[in-house]
Amino acid sequence: MSHLDNRYPDQQQGRSLWLYLHFPCLQLNTLYQHLDSRPTVIVDEKTHRIVQCNTSAKQQGIDIDMGLASAASLAANVCVYPYQQNIEQQRLQELADSLYLLSADICMHSTNGLLLNVSRMLTLYQNLTHYWQALSTHLDSANVDYYYATAYSVNGAILLAKNQCNIISADQHEIEQELHPLALAHTGLSAKNINHLKRIGIEQVEQLIALPLTDIAKRFDIDLVNYVGRFTGQLHHPITFYQPDEKFFKHLDLWHDISNVMYLEKPLYSIYQSLEQFLYLRQQRCQQLQVTLYFRDHHPPHQTLMINSAHGEYRSSQWLELSLLTLESVTLMAPVVAISVKACEVDKSEFKHSDLFASQQAATGAAQLIAKLQAKLGQDAVFSVSAVSDHRPECGLRYHQPEDIENKLNSTRVEEVAGQSHRPSLLLEQPFALTDNVTLHHGPERIISGWWDEHSICRDYFIARSAHGQWLWVFRTPDNDWFIHGLFS
Repeated sequence: MSHLDNRYPDQQQGRSLWLYLHFPCLQLNTLYQHLDSRPTVIVDEKTHRIVQCNTSAKQQGIDIDMGLASAASLAANVCVYPYQQNIEQQRLQELADSLYLLSADICMHSTNGLLLNVSRMLTLYQNLTHYWQALSTHLDSANVDYYYATAYSVNGAILLAKNQCNIISADQHEIEQELHPLALAHTGLSAKNINHLKRIGIEQVEQLIALPLTDIAKRFDIDLVNYVGRFTGQLHHPITFYQPDEKFFKHLDLWHDISNVMYLEKPLYSIYQSLEQFLYLRQQRCQQLQVTLYFRDHHPPHQTLMINSAHGEYRSSQWLELSLLTLESVTLMAPVVAISVKACEVDKSEFKHSDLFASQQAATGAAQLIAKLQAKLGQDAVFSVSAVSDHRPECGLRYHQPEDIENKLNSTRVEEVAGQSHRPSLLLEQPFALTDNVTLHHGPERIISGWWDEHSICRDYFIARSAHGQWLWVFRTPDNDWFIHGLFS
């Protein structure tokens, strides 16, 4: 049941209002799932007991804390994954990164909870309703299961959320109505303290927090003193707030093994959507991604691909297109069970505001074209061509790595090349002898150059047309030998 109250918490004796988000199935939610998912469980390898299970598993009678043998007897086709704390920690950090843009003070609590200071954000959001709408909308789009609660103590918010109370309220009385009836078994206190408290008739939270702190200190250990003192606000609760990481890395475990590279499209796209959000919110672009494919029962255990964008990119759709072009030439060595993506080269992006009708669309298209060609053919197979101040045709151009296409299009080189209207679109690497009859239409244009570097030439160039209608660029040497040097389109 969800409650929502808009009253401000500034009347609660100066105590901050806290929101706790509990994610009970974070590793399970992180697995890349298909719509026809099978019963799936996450198992603690030490105790062989189930710690997380999906809806399909619950429908067949499997539940949390059940033994693996019992679960297998209920569902023979159950998928079993070992619990991995690092996966949950990474996913929790991703959630903290995304929520950091909506709420400033966030603390990562254990591996499956986020603690947020609500009081400091209500001035920005005007009221608790608007604040929770912003957070819940974002959480719903993240495709994770979560429970939530607010309280005027950290321990209170945690206790309510873990008991699935789902209360968003600033009303102290309403919060206490949810807290007080809870049994001590739900508090996370040690079994020793819970049994000791039961012997003196303390079984509920209301009874526990009613005890004087001095009496607790005389009869119980320091852990219980700290718990009750922080719960009631008599003791300060130390909080270390989270600072977002400036590096992007995401690991995704696949629900099923993938043996065909084309089936990697959907899981890659889900990662690239996180990458797009990471880059967009920081006004950054990425030039290179490191994509690692992890194999099952194979040596080496993984295969690494470098996806490049020479001019930087942040959009998930563009990175997916570049990745698919790269994957066309990749042969998987074994079935893929997991994927990770790391942003290797990230720079501040300079987003330019331009006229809708300005002639910059071609520049953007050229940059994207180069990135696609590099992805498909390889980084070293694509070059840019620029003019060189040399009259010899074979020395008038140079090849180099692609540069800033927009700057190249706006440079004086474009004007220089455009002025050479009598030059062919295709220059042959080596001239070859002209053996067919041709008709000369333009020329001669004499070129004498290169005497300084032992590659001197003396030629008379003509534009000619062959008997088949092909326009040719031909030249004549002083010995009256004729050669073809270029072809016009």
